[in-house]
This record gives sequence, structure tokens and C-alpha cells, in this order.
Amino acid sequence: MPRNIIAALVLGFAVALPAFSAPPVAPPPVVLTPVQAAFIQAETRRIEESFVQKVMSIAGARREQVLRAIPAKGRLTDRLSRIYSSLERDLGAPLSDEQRALIFAADGERKQALKDLPAQAATR
Repeated sequence: MPRNIIAALVLGFAVALPAFSAPPVAPPPVVLTPVQAAFIQAETRRIEESFVQKVMSIAGARREQVLRAIPAKGRLTDRLSRIYSSLERDLGAPLSDEQRALIFAADGERKQALKDLPAQAATR
């Protein structure tokens, strides 16, 4: 009886071992047509510009101030805290909790719109 249990365990491990040692398979890369790529580029610019316009109206800042507040792509910094602190420095006054919440919401809308872009491009 114990031999059967041991044999079953060994057989179970032998069968399961390749599943554990196999590297995870990445999904195939999405290949975009030129039209789809152009659509994504144009929509990304539109989404980013919409965010800048919203922040300008929320904070009462000029376009240059908002653009300067947004960290460069790839920077290892918290995007929103950088925007808040830079705008506060440029405007010379702290942002209210309501302004911070509105900027936070605008950034959430921006992120969601960017996330939805590949699905929209696939239908083009």
C-alpha cells in the first residue's frame, strides 16, 4: 500500500514538473496597421492635450506651467505629486483639496482613455 502511494506521488511530480519549469508564454505582440498606428498617435496627443487643458482650468495655470509640471515620460517619479508640487511652486499658493481631487480625476480619465486606445484602434 505505501508503495502505491509513493509511486503515485512520484508519478504526479513527474507529470507536474514540466508545467512548473516551463517559462510563462507572453502573448503575441500586436501588429498594427499604419492606419491604426496613426490613429493611436493622434488620439494619444488629443488625450494628453485634453488633460493639459483640464489642469489649466482647474488650477488657473498657464499652459507652459502645466507642461513644465508634467514629468517627462520614463521619469521615476510620482506623476501627480510632481504636478501638484510644481504647480504650487509656480502659482505661489497651495492647491486646495478640491483642486487636487479634480486633477486626480482628470488623470484617471487620461489613464483610462489611453488604456482603451488599442481596442479602439483594432476596430479601425
